[in-house]
Amino acid sequence: MKRIISVILSCAVMLGISAGAEYGRQIFDESTIKSERPSPYMKHVNSWKPVAAEKIYTDSDNIVFYTDSNTREFSLNAEVMPFMATDKTITYSSSDTSIASVDNKGVVRATGKIGDAVITLTSGKVVKKCGVSMRKGVKSVAVSDDAIELFADKPEPVRLSAVVLPTDATLKDVIWYSEDTSIATVDSSGTVIPCGVGETNIVAKTVDGSRTAECAVFVSVTNPSTEKAKTDVVYSHYAYAVEDVIDSQMDTNPTVFTSKAYPAYRSEVEQCIDPQFYTGGYEKYQFLDLSCPNGVSAETLNNYLRGKGVLEGMGETFIEAARECGISEVYLAVHAALESGNGFSQLATGTDYYGTTVYNMFGIGAVDSAPLQGGTEYAYRYGWTSVEEAIRGGAVWIANNYINNGQNTLYKMRWNPDKPATHQYASDVEWAIKQAKTLKNMFDAFPDANLRFEIPVYKGQKESVIE
Repeated sequence: MKRIISVILSCAVMLGISAGAEYGRQIFDESTIKSERPSPYMKHVNSWKPVAAEKIYTDSDNIVFYTDSNTREFSLNAEVMPFMATDKTITYSSSDTSIASVDNKGVVRATGKIGDAVITLTSGKVVKKCGVSMRKGVKSVAVSDDAIELFADKPEPVRLSAVVLPTDATLKDVIWYSEDTSIATVDSSGTVIPCGVGETNIVAKTVDGSRTAECAVFVSVTNPSTEKAKTDVVYSHYAYAVEDVIDSQMDTNPTVFTSKAYPAYRSEVEQCIDPQFYTGGYEKYQFLDLSCPNGVSAETLNNYLRGKGVLEGMGETFIEAARECGISEVYLAVHAALESGNGFSQLATGTDYYGTTVYNMFGIGAVDSAPLQGGTEYAYRYGWTSVEEAIRGGAVWIANNYINNGQNTLYKMRWNPDKPATHQYASDVEWAIKQAKTLKNMFDAFPDANLRFEIPVYKGQKESVIE
């Protein structure tokens, strides 16, 4: 399965950009990278009248040069649209030739002086502007700590800082991000908050993209339980063979998702759908029964939720909501933390709908095309006008649509073995496996939680032993 890679998809943890960064400007490590152009187009012409220019396309809207780079030229490679425009002549001018000049072919040349200029392209009545900048580049960046130790059951935020050299670099801001947000997250100011048990790196990347520095983060629990939490295993037997299930899945156009979705081969579906391959390690958490209570206290949940924005102190609310819906209280809290950016997303902190502030902890209704609008409208429709109501309402939605509807594990959400190839949460064949790692990391923050695993057994298979 060379094409399948283990990429953890954190549902909604957002990476913040330092407020000092240049908003709307593309910054790169050498000079501007050519961006993808809009599609060229024709225009229907009904007469012999001249066709006026409507748009000017260029390879980039912003050009960035650095004083320590040998790159001092960039060709704008401009084109007038539509194709049949009568006069496609373009004239070029620079707002400050001491910063950058431009010739009649659109070649921009930087002088070496630090500063900004604007290149103006004109064709008929159409004007296009392109920014050009000369920057003093970054040589190095260092993080205040090489490594830190945190505790998932008593999460205390730790603030990291970054030192960028030289001190007179034009852009000294950094972008912070976590390599695994199921273990620890970091906000735009460098504040790290533990989420689950494990190891990850917090990375500071200069906004020009040229330098990075890391801090290793080790997250454990303060008081590991001396008694092993109760673990139950049950088996669900199915009357059809795994080959039959694969046949039905191939008709649904399953995908392999890396940077984008690709059609999955049959062998890839088989590798991911056969439960006998995944009875140990984090992969087994795709079989965790999310309909079973875990028996953790409000205090334990509140320790986990400390520092998580609007979710802080909501342990009892999660327990009550989970009890009312018959689902796992730990899963509900973990799911809310993932979907709400650890309690700091815009939907979680409240959005306005015609004068009414509403909240959405689980991103329900936040469709890809318009997530904020969709999530806000959904919250308003169901009256989620407080954090508590959003938690309770989200729990009902999750329980009714999946967990109490027969799809009570990540595996069942993805593959729906009771009714194969119908009502499936995702098309990515590795979705359940990827989410299982996140779930495992976060459940490890609750060493006293009782766990119940439900393992599918297809015709001709033996009951697998959970490791």
